[in-house]
Amino acid sequence: MADPGRELTLDDLPRPPLFKLVDAGGRDAVQEAEVGGEAALVAALFSDRELAGEFSAGAASHGMESLSGAEPRELPGWGAVEAFALSGMDFVLLVSAEGAGLFHAGDVARRAAERAGEVPFPLYVISDEGGEAPLISVEVGEGEILVTALFGSPEGARAFREGAAHLGLPGSLATIEDPDGLRRHALVAREAGAEYAVVDPESGLTEAVPLEEFIGRQT
Repeated sequence: MADPGRELTLDDLPRPPLFKLVDAGGRDAVQEAEVGGEAALVAALFSDRELAGEFSAGAASHGMESLSGAEPRELPGWGAVEAFALSGMDFVLLVSAEGAGLFHAGDVARRAAERAGEVPFPLYVISDEGGEAPLISVEVGEGEILVTALFGSPEGARAFREGAAHLGLPGSLATIEDPDGLRRHALVAREAGAEYAVVDPESGLTEAVPLEEFIGRQT
Protein backbone atom coordinates (compact mmCIF):
# COMPACT_ATOMS: atom_id res chain seq x y z
CA MET A 1 0.00 0.00 0.00
CA ALA A 2 1.00 3.65 -0.34
CA ASP A 3 3.07 5.30 2.35
CA PRO A 4 0.47 7.21 4.40
CA GLY A 5 3.16 9.62 5.60
CA ARG A 6 3.61 11.20 2.14
CA GLU A 7 0.89 13.65 1.13
CA LEU A 8 0.58 13.98 -2.63
CA THR A 9 -0.16 17.16 -4.54
CA LEU A 10 -1.90 17.47 -7.90
CA ASP A 11 1.55 17.75 -9.47
CA ASP A 12 2.01 14.10 -8.44
CA LEU A 13 -0.97 12.98 -10.55
CA PRO A 14 0.50 10.07 -12.57
CA ARG A 15 0.02 9.67 -16.30
CA PRO A 16 -2.74 7.31 -17.46
CA PRO A 17 -3.61 4.55 -17.45
CA LEU A 18 -5.08 5.19 -14.00
CA PHE A 19 -7.65 3.06 -12.22
CA LYS A 20 -10.94 3.69 -10.44
CA LEU A 21 -13.20 1.29 -8.54
CA VAL A 22 -16.65 0.20 -9.70
CA ASP A 23 -19.40 -1.68 -7.88
CA ALA A 24 -21.08 -4.90 -8.98
CA GLY A 25 -23.33 -2.94 -11.31
CA GLY A 26 -20.41 -1.21 -13.01
CA ARG A 27 -21.12 2.15 -11.36
CA ASP A 28 -18.35 4.28 -9.88
CA ALA A 29 -17.84 3.28 -6.25
CA VAL A 30 -18.14 6.31 -3.94
CA GLN A 31 -18.08 6.71 -0.17
CA GLU A 32 -20.24 9.11 1.81
CA ALA A 33 -17.87 10.83 4.21
CA GLU A 34 -17.40 14.00 6.22
CA VAL A 35 -14.79 16.34 4.78
CA GLY A 36 -14.13 19.65 6.46
CA GLY A 37 -17.19 19.19 8.64
CA GLU A 38 -19.53 18.71 5.67
CA ALA A 39 -21.04 15.63 4.04
CA ALA A 40 -19.33 14.71 0.77
CA LEU A 41 -19.00 11.93 -1.78
CA VAL A 42 -15.46 10.59 -2.15
CA ALA A 43 -14.17 8.35 -4.94
CA ALA A 44 -10.68 6.90 -5.28
CA LEU A 45 -8.15 7.02 -8.12
CA PHE A 46 -5.11 4.75 -8.28
CA SER A 47 -1.80 4.73 -10.13
CA ASP A 48 -2.01 1.02 -10.93
CA ARG A 49 -4.41 -1.91 -10.89
CA GLU A 50 -2.66 -3.76 -8.07
CA LEU A 51 -2.96 -0.79 -5.69
CA ALA A 52 -6.64 -0.45 -6.57
CA GLY A 53 -7.24 -4.11 -5.75
CA GLU A 54 -5.32 -3.93 -2.48
CA PHE A 55 -7.20 -0.81 -1.41
CA SER A 56 -10.56 -2.39 -2.27
CA ALA A 57 -9.72 -5.46 -0.21
CA GLY A 58 -8.91 -3.32 2.84
CA ALA A 59 -11.31 -0.43 2.22
CA ALA A 60 -13.39 -1.12 5.32
CA SER A 61 -10.34 -0.65 7.54
CA HIS A 62 -9.82 2.77 5.93
CA GLY A 63 -13.39 3.81 6.74
CA MET A 64 -14.52 3.43 3.12
CA GLU A 65 -16.90 0.49 3.38
CA SER A 66 -18.67 1.40 0.14
CA LEU A 67 -15.48 0.70 -1.78
CA SER A 68 -14.93 -2.70 -0.17
CA GLY A 69 -14.91 -5.48 -2.75
CA ALA A 70 -15.17 -3.05 -5.68
CA GLU A 71 -13.42 -3.95 -8.92
CA PRO A 72 -10.62 -1.92 -10.56
CA ARG A 73 -11.51 -0.35 -13.89
CA GLU A 74 -8.96 1.27 -16.20
CA LEU A 75 -9.06 4.94 -17.19
CA PRO A 76 -6.88 4.79 -20.31
CA GLY A 77 -6.39 8.50 -21.00
CA TRP A 78 -6.74 12.02 -19.64
CA GLY A 79 -10.20 12.38 -21.17
CA ALA A 80 -11.42 9.41 -19.16
CA VAL A 81 -9.82 10.79 -15.98
CA GLU A 82 -11.52 14.16 -16.53
CA ALA A 83 -14.90 12.50 -17.15
CA PHE A 84 -14.49 10.41 -14.00
CA ALA A 85 -13.74 13.47 -11.86
CA LEU A 86 -16.81 15.23 -13.28
CA SER A 87 -19.18 12.29 -12.77
CA GLY A 88 -20.71 13.43 -9.47
CA MET A 89 -18.26 12.97 -6.62
CA ASP A 90 -17.10 15.91 -4.51
CA PHE A 91 -13.58 14.71 -3.75
CA VAL A 92 -11.07 12.31 -5.28
CA LEU A 93 -8.65 10.33 -3.13
CA LEU A 94 -5.48 9.77 -5.17
CA VAL A 95 -3.42 6.75 -4.14
CA SER A 96 -0.04 5.88 -5.66
CA ALA A 97 3.08 4.01 -4.61
CA GLU A 98 4.49 7.34 -3.38
CA GLY A 99 1.61 8.31 -1.09
CA ALA A 100 -1.96 9.63 -1.08
CA GLY A 101 -3.82 12.92 -1.34
CA LEU A 102 -7.42 14.15 -1.19
CA PHE A 103 -8.48 16.72 -3.81
CA HIS A 104 -11.59 18.55 -4.94
CA ALA A 105 -12.96 16.63 -7.91
CA GLY A 106 -13.14 19.80 -9.98
CA ASP A 107 -9.43 20.43 -9.42
CA VAL A 108 -8.62 16.91 -10.63
CA ALA A 109 -10.79 17.43 -13.71
CA ARG A 110 -9.06 20.72 -14.54
CA ARG A 111 -5.61 19.22 -14.11
CA ALA A 112 -6.55 16.26 -16.34
CA ALA A 113 -7.81 18.67 -19.02
CA GLU A 114 -4.52 20.61 -18.82
CA ARG A 115 -2.43 17.45 -19.02
CA ALA A 116 -4.39 16.26 -22.06
CA GLY A 117 -2.62 18.91 -24.12
CA GLU A 118 0.87 17.80 -23.11
CA VAL A 119 3.08 15.44 -25.07
CA PRO A 120 4.07 12.79 -22.50
CA PHE A 121 7.62 11.79 -23.46
CA PRO A 122 8.68 9.10 -23.78
CA LEU A 123 5.96 7.97 -26.17
CA TYR A 124 5.45 4.39 -27.29
CA VAL A 125 4.39 3.12 -30.70
CA ILE A 126 3.14 -0.34 -31.58
CA SER A 127 5.59 -1.65 -34.17
CA ASP A 128 6.92 -4.76 -35.82
CA GLU A 129 10.39 -6.18 -35.20
CA GLY A 130 11.82 -3.96 -37.92
CA GLY A 131 10.55 -0.82 -36.19
CA GLU A 132 7.74 -0.18 -38.67
CA ALA A 133 4.58 1.25 -37.03
CA PRO A 134 1.32 0.34 -38.78
CA LEU A 135 -1.29 3.03 -39.36
CA ILE A 136 -4.85 2.57 -38.15
CA SER A 137 -7.91 3.23 -40.28
CA VAL A 138 -10.61 5.27 -38.53
CA GLU A 139 -14.12 5.83 -39.89
CA VAL A 140 -15.29 9.44 -40.04
CA GLY A 141 -18.36 11.04 -41.53
CA GLU A 142 -16.92 11.39 -45.01
CA GLY A 143 -15.22 7.99 -45.12
CA GLU A 144 -11.99 6.65 -43.59
CA ILE A 145 -8.69 8.28 -42.69
CA LEU A 146 -5.39 6.87 -41.45
CA VAL A 147 -3.96 7.79 -38.04
CA THR A 148 -0.84 6.87 -36.11
CA ALA A 149 -1.47 5.82 -32.51
CA LEU A 150 0.91 7.01 -29.79
CA PHE A 151 0.89 5.92 -26.16
CA GLY A 152 2.10 7.46 -22.91
CA SER A 153 2.99 4.09 -21.38
CA PRO A 154 3.81 0.53 -22.50
CA GLU A 155 0.77 -0.66 -20.53
CA GLY A 156 -1.51 1.63 -22.49
CA ALA A 157 -0.11 0.38 -25.78
CA ARG A 158 -0.51 -3.26 -24.77
CA ALA A 159 -4.08 -2.67 -23.53
CA PHE A 160 -5.00 -1.02 -26.83
CA ARG A 161 -3.47 -3.87 -28.85
CA GLU A 162 -5.36 -6.45 -26.79
CA GLY A 163 -8.63 -4.53 -27.12
CA ALA A 164 -8.16 -4.21 -30.89
CA ALA A 165 -7.13 -7.79 -31.62
CA HIS A 166 -9.14 -7.71 -34.86
CA LEU A 167 -6.59 -5.24 -36.30
CA GLY A 168 -3.79 -7.79 -36.10
CA LEU A 169 -1.30 -5.28 -34.72
CA PRO A 170 2.32 -6.46 -34.24
CA GLY A 171 3.64 -7.32 -30.79
CA SER A 172 6.65 -5.03 -30.43
CA LEU A 173 6.97 -1.46 -29.14
CA ALA A 174 9.15 1.39 -30.37
CA THR A 175 10.01 4.39 -28.19
CA ILE A 176 9.96 8.09 -29.11
CA GLU A 177 12.21 9.92 -26.65
CA ASP A 178 11.93 13.59 -27.59
CA PRO A 179 10.32 16.19 -29.90
CA ASP A 180 12.81 15.50 -32.68
CA GLY A 181 11.95 11.81 -32.62
CA LEU A 182 8.25 12.69 -32.70
CA ARG A 183 8.81 14.97 -35.68
CA ARG A 184 10.60 12.18 -37.58
CA HIS A 185 7.82 9.72 -36.75
CA ALA A 186 5.17 12.21 -37.90
CA LEU A 187 7.02 12.76 -41.19
CA VAL A 188 7.15 9.01 -41.87
CA ALA A 189 3.47 8.60 -40.93
CA ARG A 190 2.47 11.49 -43.22
CA GLU A 191 4.45 9.97 -46.08
CA ALA A 192 2.58 6.70 -45.52
CA GLY A 193 -0.78 8.48 -45.78
CA ALA A 194 -1.69 9.40 -42.19
CA GLU A 195 -3.26 12.77 -41.39
CA TYR A 196 -3.51 12.65 -37.60
CA ALA A 197 -1.85 11.26 -34.50
CA VAL A 198 -3.88 10.08 -31.53
CA VAL A 199 -2.21 9.98 -28.11
CA ASP A 200 -3.63 7.27 -25.82
CA PRO A 201 -6.65 6.72 -28.09
CA GLU A 202 -9.97 6.15 -26.34
CA SER A 203 -12.60 6.62 -29.02
CA GLY A 204 -12.32 7.70 -32.64
CA LEU A 205 -10.72 11.08 -33.28
CA THR A 206 -11.68 12.74 -30.00
CA GLU A 207 -8.05 13.49 -29.11
CA ALA A 208 -6.64 13.59 -32.65
CA VAL A 209 -3.78 16.00 -33.39
CA PRO A 210 -2.91 16.96 -36.98
CA LEU A 211 0.53 15.61 -37.83
CA GLU A 212 1.53 19.05 -39.06
CA GLU A 213 1.56 20.25 -35.45
CA PHE A 214 4.36 17.81 -34.64
CA ILE A 215 6.20 18.32 -37.92
CA GLY A 216 6.23 22.09 -37.55
CA ARG A 217 7.45 22.16 -33.93
CA GLN A 218 10.96 23.43 -33.34
CA THR A 219 13.36 20.95 -31.71
